Amino acid sequence: MKKADGSKRHVIAVLVLAWLMAGCAATRSTFDVQSAPSPQAQPVSAKAFVRLTEVKDVRQFEAAPRNPSVPSLQDPKEITNPAITSRAIARKRGGFGAAMADILLPEGRTVEQVVREAVTKAVSEKGYAVVDQRSPEYDKALPLQVDIQQFWAWFSPGFWQVSVEFEGILLLKGDALVAKGDERVRGYGIVKGMVASDNEWQEVMKLGVADLVLKVKAVVKSPE
Repeated sequence: MKKADGSKRHVIAVLVLAWLMAGCAATRSTFDVQSAPSPQAQPVSAKAFVRLTEVKDVRQFEAAPRNPSVPSLQDPKEITNPAITSRAIARKRGGFGAAMADILLPEGRTVEQVVREAVTKAVSEKGYAVVDQRSPEYDKALPLQVDIQQFWAWFSPGFWQVSVEFEGILLLKGDALVAKGDERVRGYGIVKGMVASDNEWQEVMKLGVADLVLKVKAVVKSPE
């Protein structure tokens, strides 16, 4: 009898948890994402210069994808609105995995800006100074283009534990900076726990972007 009572309590706890998660997942969240400090970060003096010629968001959104790692929005009509998609970084889900509300960057912030900051951090740690058109070093700076193929966090349900994952995939283009002229890099993060609150979403983004910085740094050539 005690065993049956214990099982009932477990089931009730899971149902309550799912209900609470559904409530949190029903409303859109907004928070910023910064380039987290790299564990290998060391102050360096610039030996060469880089100019980011373009950082382009080429992610493809779908209305109702089967895979939660595919970017999507709660309102399918917003998929054609770049004011929303440029800020979209995740899609919440209820306790049983049903897709629900979105997570966006704050107004005035875009995924392109976040990635530009992350790539700037990576090449700066490698020993370069990233310059813009106002710099006298701009014309001689090595060009680098970045295509954002993936930058997304998603939720996976579980009976006793849920997980939130992030994946960022960048295509780096620059003959003088990457060995093959172009290089595809992937950053990843995962957070596991009992719930997926805004804290977990922010933590996985922090981990994923930090990993992305390290992966970019690993493929960029050292200054000569």
